[in-house]
Amino acid sequence: MIINNSHGIITVDFIFSLVLCAGLCSVMFALTFTLSMAEIAQYITFSTSRAYVAGHIDPDKQSEMGKNKFDSLMANKTLSPLFSKTGAGWFKLSDLELRGGGASGQDFSKDYPYSDGRIPQTGARLLFSARVMALRIPFLGSTTEDGEAPKANLTAFLIREPTQQECWDLQIKKRYDAIIGLDSRFAILADRYKNKYVPMEDNGC
Repeated sequence: MIINNSHGIITVDFIFSLVLCAGLCSVMFALTFTLSMAEIAQYITFSTSRAYVAGHIDPDKQSEMGKNKFDSLMANKTLSPLFSKTGAGWFKLSDLELRGGGASGQDFSKDYPYSDGRIPQTGARLLFSARVMALRIPFLGSTTEDGEAPKANLTAFLIREPTQQECWDLQIKKRYDAIIGLDSRFAILADRYKNKYVPMEDNGC
């Protein structure tokens, strides 16, 4: 039996188009929102790196300052609903890495190769995951193949300042020893100012 009545077919087309448009709008919203939040996440990475590279007593204290800055930003009442370290929010910031070169020799040169003669790649790196981008859109399918949130590394490379310990061990102490080696009488002056801050002109230490 052939049905000649086509009433209602436009309704089916309208519903299909409406669902398709809603899915595309969801993808565009998730994409634009993710790009905006990526800029904020990049700021968090830079602030963490800036707190880390500032000179301090020793490299361990520098790392502590960088981690404290990251924790304070993640605990911010405005950012905490959006970002989390465990993936509970829409966006995840985790796997903080702080590499400053120096005596430790740890930098990002293996991950980001550079030509000889350039300044080593030092600073901070975070893993950015956008859970909001892992969507299942009707008629379009999933936005990811494995259902995992898209991920990207965020880096902020800055030159780490030498610490008080590094300045003493690698420069000032050697200079004092060389001066004392010239004349033993200079040892009296060195003992007088030992472990004290003394104004001197040098390259920043």
